[in-house]
Amino acid sequence: VYRFWSVFTWIENALEASRHATPQLQDLYFPELFRADEFRRDVEFFYGSRDIPEEESPALKEYLRNLEEDMEKDPVNLIAYLQSMQMAILSGGAILRPVIVNVLNLRSTFPDGVRALDWPEGFNTKRAKDQYRAAINECELTRTQKDTIITIKRKVFRLNNELVAEVTRSGVSRDTLTRYLRKVIIMVMVVVVAYVVFRIKPSL
Repeated sequence: VYRFWSVFTWIENALEASRHATPQLQDLYFPELFRADEFRRDVEFFYGSRDIPEEESPALKEYLRNLEEDMEKDPVNLIAYLQSMQMAILSGGAILRPVIVNVLNLRSTFPDGVRALDWPEGFNTKRAKDQYRAAINECELTRTQKDTIITIKRKVFRLNNELVAEVTRSGVSRDTLTRYLRKVIIMVMVVVVAYVVFRIKPSL
């Protein structure tokens, strides 16, 4: 959870910083889809009153290095990360949320622990996905930019897998999360990578 909080924070901050100078990113600026703050609240919930440790994470460093390098080459490359991660939460959140609540017995504390997968009352995920796809379709991208974004989406699949693998080996995670929560994290990322694999070409 800590690692994906870091990833979403980087992506959302980059979008905020770059959208005014990059029209394609402005077209995909939907702050109602931002999840970093909700991930932070989930992290704080699981750690309780303890200080959140700065985990040593080679996989996270690699992830953020790729984000930075791809953005330096062309800011529109952020679309690959943005679309993959936001649409994965939109598509899989409603399925995974009740599973996590039941497995971790979070019914009495809901929505704490699953805020990153929860949406405000009245929020329509189907409408949000349709709006997002329409915005992607209207983005003015060159053929080279489209091909690059598709290639980066495949890389996102690998980077997410590496984050998941590292979580299951992390000593801090073993001390902090139950074995059930680690399984839930893997389930979340299965949805993420499945979206990247099976929805890699639409809208581009």
